[in-house]
Parts: sequence; structure tokens; C-alpha cells
Amino acid sequence: MAFVSGVMAREEKKIELRMIDESKELEVPVIRLENDESSDIAKPVRLPTPSEIKQASHRLDVPVQEDYEIRSHQPGIEQLIEAEKTDPDFLEQAWGQEAAQQRNIPWGWFVLIGLVLTGGITWSLVGVKEAEVKVRETKQETQAAIGNEEEQDREAGQLIERIEAVTRKFFSETSVEGLAGICRQPERVRPLMESYYADKPVSGPHYKQTISLRALTLDNRGNFWLLGAQLMDGTKRNVIVEVLENSEPKIDWETFVCYQPMPWDKFAAGRPTGSPYDFRVYVEQDTFFSHEFADSEQWSCFRLTSRDSEETLYGYVKKNSELEKQIHKLLVANRGQRTSVILRLNVPPGIQSRRGVMIEKLVAPRWMFVTAPDSGS
Repeated sequence: MAFVSGVMAREEKKIELRMIDESKELEVPVIRLENDESSDIAKPVRLPTPSEIKQASHRLDVPVQEDYEIRSHQPGIEQLIEAEKTDPDFLEQAWGQEAAQQRNIPWGWFVLIGLVLTGGITWSLVGVKEAEVKVRETKQETQAAIGNEEEQDREAGQLIERIEAVTRKFFSETSVEGLAGICRQPERVRPLMESYYADKPVSGPHYKQTISLRALTLDNRGNFWLLGAQLMDGTKRNVIVEVLENSEPKIDWETFVCYQPMPWDKFAAGRPTGSPYDFRVYVEQDTFFSHEFADSEQWSCFRLTSRDSEETLYGYVKKNSELEKQIHKLLVANRGQRTSVILRLNVPPGIQSRRGVMIEKLVAPRWMFVTAPDSGS
């Protein structure tokens, strides 16, 4: 209870600020207590009086005049502040003369600067004129190119229309005479047509629409096209079209029907001797050596097949002959796959091999004659 009373007594004590006149020297010693809570046991601390603190000197030491004089005669202040008498008009004239003397530029510089400016302006004008000429030329070239592209597009569209028209007529033709008129090399091909259609009708399923058309380059000639046609019965057939110099398209009939001098199956079964025949066949390398052609050191063997037939014959040529090199070159170009060619085949009299034939000539490296073959070839 006594502790509570003591605390309350301390809380009632007011804290006041008191102004102290520092000009008066306090002779009475100052006593500072550490804190209020320990007032009962606080020990007085005596601080020194102001009279006991050694006063530091705040005076600025300035050297005497004799220490820094460097002249024998020191001018008085009246001489230093005495104004010099000067004519204002003279000052104005002097300024002009000084400026004129400092800025005296030779006339040659003005001439040089003028020439440079004149040359720059002339060059700019010439450059502008050249740019205008170049812009006009570029514009004319662009317009000409656009005109050429438009003309080429128009011609290409017309060519496609002609190709489709001749294809439509080809599938709807009913006579050999009409068919020969729209096909390539009609003088040579018409007799073949008459033989081919001797026991079959000329017309077949009619043309419905074109499903593909792409350009072909054969023997460095780019006037051939391969057209994929869909027929009315749903079948799809390919036709090769040649565009002549007069822009007239002609269809290659021989490749379309895969013309053969006789049916491949009949040739394989009958094996007629004494006369060679030019057949459109697929050729590929093989190793079937038998009977007269059993010596692989003497002969090269090739497997021969034809379109729409399962019959296989084996053609033989002399090893390292020019004919073997020609056929081998075609196979290499076709990455070893079977290749479409026209070969002249012959069955030698008395041959024992039941499927062996002699290859006498590579007539064409494809099923189409790019140029008409000679009659004696």
C-alpha cells in the first residue's frame, strides 16, 4: 500500500520548463539525478562550473603588413580608386577598329563558299531530275510487267480452255478419221489406229472434268502437258498433250492406249520368231540366267512386264555392250525402279529358254515418241 502511495505522489508532480539566463555565471554547483525511479538511491554527480572550463581563443591571426609587402612602393588607396579619364567616343571607335582588325576575312573564302554552295545546289537539282527520270522508268517497267503478267495469265487461261476442249472431243470422238485429226503425228499414227480399232469401238466413256494439269519437260522441250481427267463412269485417265507452235493442242494417242504391235500376252505365249517387235514395257534389273543365257559373265538380264498384263519375259543383252549401258543408265536415273521404255524384242529361232528374248534396241527411253521415229529405224 505504501508503494502505491509513493507512485501516486510521483504522478502528481508536474514537469515544468524554466528559462535560464546563460549570460549569468552560475557559481552554484549543478547536481543531475540519473532518473526519477532511482531517486532514493541516486548519487549526485558534480559538473564543473563554467569558470573552470578553459576558454578557447576565437581570434583570427592576421599577419602584419611588413610580412607580406613585396613592392618597394605601396600605392595608396586614393590611387587605386582614382578613375582613369577616358573619352567615350574614342572607346566606341576603338571597339569598331578592333572588331574590324580581328574579322578581316579574305575575299577568296567567300568565292570558295559560293562555288561550294552553287555546286551543291546544282548536284541536288541534277539528282532530283535523275530520280524523277528513274521513277518514271520504274513506273513504266512496272506497268509493262503488270501488262505482261495480265497478258500471260490471259493466254494461260485460253491455253487451258483449248486443252480441255480437245480432251473433251478426244473422249467423245467416234471415228478414226476424227480421232486422227486431234492426235499427234497423224500420218504415222492413223494406220495404227485402224489396226487397233479393227475389232473394237472407237468411243468410250465421255469426259466429265479435269482433275489435274501440269507441265512436262521432255528432251528439253516444255510444250507438253499431263492432264488427269475424270470420266462419266467415274474412272480416271491420264492423257499427254503437246501444244504445237501454232498453239494448237494435240493428244498422244499411242501412250493413251499403250499401243503394242500385238497383245503382250499373245507374244509371251506364242513367242513368234523371225521378226522383231517394238513393245512398250517396264524394264528392271534381274538375275534369271538359264539355258542359252546361263552365263552371267556374258549376259545381262532384265525383267520385262507390260501394262494390264501379268506375263513376264526376260530380256538379255551382251555384257558391257552399249545397249546394256543405255538401259542401265535409265535405271540409275530412276533410282533402280522399273522404267517405262520401248524395246525392240526378238525371239531367236530354236531358242530353248521358254521366257527368254533378245533385246535388240532401245527404241525410246519412254512410252512416247517426242519426235516421230524414222521409218527405217
